[in-house]
Amino acid sequence: MSLIYFDSNVCIGKRGPKDSREIWKSEDILAAMDHAGIAGALVYTGWARDYAPAYGNERLAEELSKYNRFYGCYVIQPGYTGSFLNPDDMLDDMRKKNAVAAKIFPATHAFSPSEIVMGEYYTELERAGIPLLVDKAQLGWPDLAEILSNHPSMNVLVQGVSWSDFHNLMAHLRKFSNLYTDLSNMQSNFAVEIISTELGADRICMGSGLPLMCPGAARSFIDYADVSAEEKQLMAGGNLARLCGVKLPEQVEIKNEEIAKAAATGKPLDVFIFDSHTHFLEDGGNCGAGYPLVRGDLENMAKLSDDMGVDEYCVAPWLGIWTDCEAGNLIVSDMAKRDARVYPYVLINPTYGTDIEKTAYHYHIEEKMPAMKMFYSRSGVRYNDPVFEPWLKIADENHLFALMDSGGYPTYLADMEDLAKKYPNISFFLDHAGRNFACAESYAVLAKKYPNVYLQLTFTSVPEGLIEYLCKEGLADKTLYGTDAPMRDPRPQLGWVAFANISTEDKKKILGGNMRRIADRCFKK
Repeated sequence: MSLIYFDSNVCIGKRGPKDSREIWKSEDILAAMDHAGIAGALVYTGWARDYAPAYGNERLAEELSKYNRFYGCYVIQPGYTGSFLNPDDMLDDMRKKNAVAAKIFPATHAFSPSEIVMGEYYTELERAGIPLLVDKAQLGWPDLAEILSNHPSMNVLVQGVSWSDFHNLMAHLRKFSNLYTDLSNMQSNFAVEIISTELGADRICMGSGLPLMCPGAARSFIDYADVSAEEKQLMAGGNLARLCGVKLPEQVEIKNEEIAKAAATGKPLDVFIFDSHTHFLEDGGNCGAGYPLVRGDLENMAKLSDDMGVDEYCVAPWLGIWTDCEAGNLIVSDMAKRDARVYPYVLINPTYGTDIEKTAYHYHIEEKMPAMKMFYSRSGVRYNDPVFEPWLKIADENHLFALMDSGGYPTYLADMEDLAKKYPNISFFLDHAGRNFACAESYAVLAKKYPNVYLQLTFTSVPEGLIEYLCKEGLADKTLYGTDAPMRDPRPQLGWVAFANISTEDKKKILGGNMRRIADRCFKK
């Protein structure tokens, strides 16, 4: 079944501060939609969000007249000062501009979303059957609950909810039948299946976050979902079309290469895939650091990997990452014995008085674990601190690879350059290099300068055009696919690469070829 995608979360036009490499023109956004096979999009304008709703809505009408694949999302705000229309005139203006949904930005536009301030506007939308959209970053859960309670017949689509906020999202979806969500930031493990099973597939509307986020990432969460074809189509576009009172857009052909077209089928990809970055849980684990990492153990993640076509995966168990390195090393050692596809990361936290040389020798030399993982934000110890020298020396002598987290690390790049020069036989992965363009650009300097420095992509933000940027910079051989699963569901991360507008050959390198070459060097002096 070929799914028709109707995107609920797209911004067009000029907006506030942006990176020069981020797209904004309607024609470029449509091209990105074509690469991912997105048939249509509900769009608002950056002018409405970052300047003035009245002005931005006029510009929206102009864009809607040019492009029949765009559907209007009209931005509203209070009009008591004369800065916007009153509620009655708002509806007339929406109809004139062919808008089918409304959106609010209370934090950006400095107003309360409360009943006192916005109640009359909500009432008019409710009477007209027009859905209200709002980004979670714009209001708190109590604010959202107040709107839903006071206007039970108004459908509200909350967008951009973080994967770490899954507990709150599920509670509100259960409480309010008029609440819907997109999955742009809601990349919590198995979120699609959990919401569909417990509440119904009619509560999810596909939303990409274009132009900042890659639409291929958003659709892959649905393409690879373990639900029926009918449920997939509801989430892909049927639900949004129903809420907006429009017909589904006409299907479009994917203007991309064969890996993207294969990913759109939701079947395992027939290319070699090696996930360089996972954090599986202990058997039966569903939670880590308080976050919901549902079905995050080896059994469930291995099956999900099979469904995607992932051949091998590097694992640094979440317990070792977050709290207990010793217990985590035992867990990943057991995983490697049970599943030959597991490449274990060894973790050592020197603040617990661990004998670093003895531990490193045991796991790397005696158990032949090929990788090391350092995590500054949980130890506070710099990676080039002398305490780590015995560990790094063993890794260098055996050509191992190292995943180096940058979180909260003020001297990260300087220290990584120091290590790259001092230990030329270790393959160093600069973690989360794909979080944004500025990060990718700064990390790329080291990747170009040192043969043993690589860029590890994974991040929830899945920036549109970033993988293309790295390939244009000549770094297709130095870029690694990774997911952070089950901290975030791996399927959007796969779609980010699969639907990138790059060559098939470069996709094969990033998805697995580069990592295979690195792993094959281990223990070969």
